[in-house]
Amino acid sequence: MINFIQFLLFIHLSYIFGIVYKAFVCSFFYLKHSTKMATSVNGGSRRRPHYLLVTFPAQGHINPALQLANRLIHHGATVTYATAVSAHRRMGEPPSAKGLSYAWFSDGFDDGLKSFEDQKIYMSELKRCGSNALSDIIRANLDDETSATEPITGVIYSVLVPWASTVARGFNLPTTLLWIEPATVLDIYYYYFNASYKHLFEIDPIKLPGLPPISTGDLPSFLQPGKILPSALVTLREHIESLESESNPTILVNTFSELESDALTSVEKLRMIPIGPLVSSSDDSSAGKADLFRPSSGEEDYTKWLDSKLEKSVIYISLGTHADDLPEKHMEALTSGVLATGRPFLWVVRAKNPDVKNRFLELIRGSDRGLVVGWCSQTAVLAHPSVGCFVTHCGWNSTLESLESGVPVVAFPQFADQCTTAKLVEDTWRIGVRVKEGEEGHVDGDEVRRCLEKVMGEGEDAEEMRENAVRWKTMAVDAASEGGPSDLNLKGFVEYKEE
Repeated sequence: MINFIQFLLFIHLSYIFGIVYKAFVCSFFYLKHSTKMATSVNGGSRRRPHYLLVTFPAQGHINPALQLANRLIHHGATVTYATAVSAHRRMGEPPSAKGLSYAWFSDGFDDGLKSFEDQKIYMSELKRCGSNALSDIIRANLDDETSATEPITGVIYSVLVPWASTVARGFNLPTTLLWIEPATVLDIYYYYFNASYKHLFEIDPIKLPGLPPISTGDLPSFLQPGKILPSALVTLREHIESLESESNPTILVNTFSELESDALTSVEKLRMIPIGPLVSSSDDSSAGKADLFRPSSGEEDYTKWLDSKLEKSVIYISLGTHADDLPEKHMEALTSGVLATGRPFLWVVRAKNPDVKNRFLELIRGSDRGLVVGWCSQTAVLAHPSVGCFVTHCGWNSTLESLESGVPVVAFPQFADQCTTAKLVEDTWRIGVRVKEGEEGHVDGDEVRRCLEKVMGEGEDAEEMRENAVRWKTMAVDAASEGGPSDLNLKGFVEYKEE
C-alpha cells in the first residue's frame, strides 16, 4: 500500500515538474526571441513600429519628411529615412536623432539632374533604381534571426514616389502616403483622374464636391491648358490609382484641420489625417532640417540688418528653389515694384547661374534700402518683428511657415500647386493678395507695387489681413504643439499601427 502511494506521489511530482519545466522552456524561448521587442511608453512589451520613410530628393520634400520623422520618433517609433544619394551630397551632414537612420540609394543621377529636359528620363530611372533599392532595404530588415535591426513594419512615401507603395505591397507591408501639399490639391487631382468627375473640369468656374469654386487659372499648373507636364501627370495618376486600389487608403497630410476642414473630408474614399504644420520653429535647434542651399562664406549678417529696421517695415522676398526659372520680364516687374514702394527689403537670390544673379544685381543697382543674400533661415526671418510682408511663390512649405509666423503674403505663384495655394491665401484664408497677370501672362511693376501697398499699407484690407494672419498663427502653432489636434492625430496613427 505504501509503495502504491509513493508511486502516485512520484507521478504527481513528475507532472508538476513537467509543467514547471515547460513553463521555463517557453519563458526562455520567449525571452530569446523577444530581443527585437521594444518597451512601449506605458511600459508594456509591444513591438516598436519601424517606418521606412521614402521621399523625393528635393528641398520641398526633404524638410517636411524630416519633421515627420522626428515626430514619429517622439511618439515611440523608429524611422529609416530613404532618399537619393544626389540629395545627400547636396545637403551635407544630415540631422541626427536617436531612432533615426538613413538609407541612401542611387537614382541614376548621383551628381544631380543636369537639365529640365531630362525630367521624363529621370523619373523613369528614379522609379527603377529606387524600387530595387527599397526591396533590398526591406529584405535587410526582415523579421528573422539574421536581422540586426527591428523589422520594418510599414512604409510611408511622399509625393512623386508612388512606386514605393508597390514595392511595400510586394512584402505585405502597410503603406501610407505623406501628402506635402494642400489637401485641396489632392482633392483636385483625385477628381481630375476619376472619370466620374472629369466633365466638371470643362466648365469655368470649376465646381468640385466639397471645394469652393475655382477658375482654370487656380488649378495646379500641371492641369492648366498650355502648361501640362506629361511626366508629372503620369506620376500623379499613379498616385491616385495606387490609393484607389486600397480598401482603406490612409494619407498623412501636412495641414491642420482648421485650415482645410472641408477639403480633408471632401473625398469619402480617402482617409486624410491632418498632422501639420510640419515646420521647424525658428528657435528649435534640434528640429530636423537639411537645407540643400548652404550659406556661403562671407554671408552678410542679415539678422543685425533686420534688427536695425522698424517693426513690420521690411519686405521679405524669396521665390523658392526654382527662382532661376522666373521669366526675365517677371523679374524686372517684381524688382521695379519692390523698389517703387521705397520700403526696405531682404531678398534671397539663390541663382546657381551667375548670369541670373548678375542680371538681378544690375536691376537693383543704386538702391540702398535693400539687402540681398544667397541664403537665410526663413523661419528666423519670418519670426523677426521687422518683417511685415512675405513675397512668396506660394510653395506649400513657405506658405505654412508664413502662417505659423503670422506674416501676410503677396503671392507670386509659378507652377505646380502654387496657383491653388495662392487662391486659398487670397480668398479663403484672407492673409494676402495675389499678383495678377495681364495679357499673355505678363506682370508689370505697378501691379506688384499695388499688392505690396495693399498688404503693408494702413487701409482696412491691410488691417484685416494682419488680423487674420495673427489668428491663423495661433491655430497653426496650437495644432502641432504637444497635445494639439495634429499631434494627437499622429500619436493615434502610430498607436493604431502598433496594434
